[in-house]
Amino acid sequence: MNPASYLHVFFDLDKTLTASRSLMLPEHQALFKQLCAARDVVVVTGGGEAQIQAQIPPTLRPGYFMLSQQGNHAEDKKGKLLWQESVTPEQERVTREVNDVLMRDLGVIVTDPKEFFENRGSMLASSPVGFHADQAKKYAYDPDASKRLALLKRNPKELAKLDAAGIEAMPAGTTTIDYILKGKDKGANITRFIAHMGWQAGDCIYVGDALFPGGNDESVVGVIDTYPIETPEETFAFVQKVLE
Repeated sequence: MNPASYLHVFFDLDKTLTASRSLMLPEHQALFKQLCAARDVVVVTGGGEAQIQAQIPPTLRPGYFMLSQQGNHAEDKKGKLLWQESVTPEQERVTREVNDVLMRDLGVIVTDPKEFFENRGSMLASSPVGFHADQAKKYAYDPDASKRLALLKRNPKELAKLDAAGIEAMPAGTTTIDYILKGKDKGANITRFIAHMGWQAGDCIYVGDALFPGGNDESVVGVIDTYPIETPEETFAFVQKVLE
């Protein structure tokens, strides 16, 4: 693999470009800006559009494509909408019921529903510790996603209810469970985006921290080349190689 040979670079957001729900570090901002000038850059995350722009400074927004909500909301570099899927009220109802069962399984007491469950428009998401919990607590909760994977595995009846409603669940970010439209994961939406742009898959690479089995980046494996990392520092060491 020659990093400098890739024309189109796709990135996850949390724990890849930035720490969880945190602003990109100043030294990383400079490298990101250089990369946006030299290559096509695409940010692909389960987070919503506002969350992306809270983590990547607005001054950098004209430089990259945005595939938010697992790619179910897509915008070009200037913010023009390319497509947007929508979760129906019935899908949200079923998902909330299932999520309540999963939270009880974990012994979670929900004190503020808005802090523990989000409807982002094109997908739904839940966090057993809260989306804005202390970062150290979030990183310590389930670093390898094993706790969330085990939770889903021991609740097959609930997953069947989601499936019947056209929804599937997967671990994402540091503590999140993403509820996405069935079959519309990162891999599917990256495939759709590459076709929309007329790019060649061989010219593309995806950088992410959850390429392992069951991770929310796993669906990208086999779609385009992938580069696994564990921290933003590793990501930007790779960016430097691309820019060489």
